Amino acid sequence: MKKAATVLALMVLSAAPLAVRGQESQDRSTAGNANPPEHFYKLNLTVEEIDEAGKVTNARSFATTLKTSPGFTQSVRTGDRVPVATGTSGSNTQYTYIDSGVDMDISQVKDSGNQLSFRLTANVSSFAKAGATIGAVQEPIIRQNKWDSAVLIPIGKPTVVFSADDLNDKGKMQVELTATRVD
Repeated sequence: MKKAATVLALMVLSAAPLAVRGQESQDRSTAGNANPPEHFYKLNLTVEEIDEAGKVTNARSFATTLKTSPGFTQSVRTGDRVPVATGTSGSNTQYTYIDSGVDMDISQVKDSGNQLSFRLTANVSSFAKAGATIGAVQEPIIRQNKWDSAVLIPIGKPTVVFSADDLNDKGKMQVELTATRVD
């Protein structure tokens, strides 16, 4: 009986440090997973077309609200669905629809000091002024700029995050962002 009690006491004493170490390990692992506080930002997005002299010839502005929380995504969709003739069947003209405009997706938003980081995917498409004539049909020419990148911008300061030269002339298209904290 004494021998059994001694063995039991030794087992309890030897297991105690393991239990403490296990609890410390668990405390460290959960401390790193604590979610930082959420913050909200107003994001102004501007798509600009600039001519070869550096003058803005066209600008489209969009505004949205972002929050810094895991899994948050934001989308901006604006544009037109344009019918394009694809052929005829008897006396009926057949059409397909093409989307043109601005599509932006924002995800992985995080505070980084006085800066805001996130992933930005932008797709800007438009129709050229003159299309190509194929047979008797005037076919549209679609211009498209696509970007997908991690972005880091200073809070409160307008920042150009994407820029691309126009393939037809010396102009360019750019995307400018300004983030302002609202909470």
